[in-house]
Amino acid sequence: MDEEPRGTKPFNIRMPAWAIEYIDLRSKERGVTKTDVVVEALWRLRTDDVRRLMRVGYEEMRETDRRLAEEVIAVSGSGLER
Repeated sequence: MDEEPRGTKPFNIRMPAWAIEYIDLRSKERGVTKTDVVVEALWRLRTDDVRRLMRVGYEEMRETDRRLAEEVIAVSGSGLER
């Protein structure tokens, strides 16, 4: 993770037992805090969301660029070029 936290706050949530057990296990396996495990998971989720949004945006731009190119070709093929 590339960013340093801007400060931390306590945050209490309820989670299923399997999630708590997994967080405990990952924490012990990696030698990091449970907070680190949760923050990394959230970081990955946020990164995936950003990538998905960027992919959608690029796909929309590809369609827009294709239509613009077709319009330019249509106009330049109609004898309106200089």
